[in-house]
Amino acid sequence: MPDIELLDGAMGSEFIKRGFSLPNYIWSADMNIKKPEIVQATHKEYIDSGSSYLTTNTFRATARSYLKTGLDLIQSQKLAEESTLNAVNAAKNASKNKAKILGAIAPLEDCYKPEDFPGVSTAYKEFKFISNCLYKSGVDIFLLETMNTIVETETCIEALKDFNKPIWVSFILKDEKHLLSGDLFTKAIELLNKYNIQCMLINCTPLHRTMDVLPSIKENWSKRWGIYPNLGVGEPSPDGDITSIHSNDNYIKLIYKALQLGGTLFGGCCGSNPNHIAYLMSKMNKFEYYKQ
Repeated sequence: MPDIELLDGAMGSEFIKRGFSLPNYIWSADMNIKKPEIVQATHKEYIDSGSSYLTTNTFRATARSYLKTGLDLIQSQKLAEESTLNAVNAAKNASKNKAKILGAIAPLEDCYKPEDFPGVSTAYKEFKFISNCLYKSGVDIFLLETMNTIVETETCIEALKDFNKPIWVSFILKDEKHLLSGDLFTKAIELLNKYNIQCMLINCTPLHRTMDVLPSIKENWSKRWGIYPNLGVGEPSPDGDITSIHSNDNYIKLIYKALQLGGTLFGGCCGSNPNHIAYLMSKMNKFEYYKQ
């Protein structure tokens, strides 16, 4: 079994908590251009807390997002590339080779609205541009995160095939049997096996729903896996402004259960912060007792 390792936690909800206003459409990507030092400092806090992986702040660093702000295509692509480079550099500078860099690629539209997928042809071209920016910036691993449909996941994987980088995929769930789109979770796992994806994760999914899906992961997935749940109480907040957070007791119960079933990668999504990673780090000496 692979070693247990810690991912990082949220960026966008952390920026909001620290008093920064995130604009519509580009959201946390705005920080890569205007406040890259804050992005780097936040990554550094996760490193100091025990993270072995840093996820780039590229969730909305896309030409599609910048187009929505009123820019033309050339300006949007230029800013998307600059934002991505700044995001990767911020993670690298914070890491100083202490952590691997996960190049984050999200659904092209709102991750909570799978019905807004723009279609295979359009998505393939846009994912190709995004992945090329991340590849040139020097990420270690491509991370498809908060993926909400099978078709968009496969389209993105196809766009990444020519790059010689490991691919991890993380899904957001409607319930223990379905992605947010309603696609069967077992069918999504079949897709990952078809492409020999190295690692599967579940993210931005509430604690109780993440707990419910763990037996299905154990039964249907044989490779490395992990979880980084949404820590907000209730359903995920579309704007990332989370006021009520689950207790550490509820969080660690989920982590221990995942450990028992074979999970080896743990972190947090929206609502989490460096203190949550430090809390997991403080429990690392007990994790061996919960391993399968």
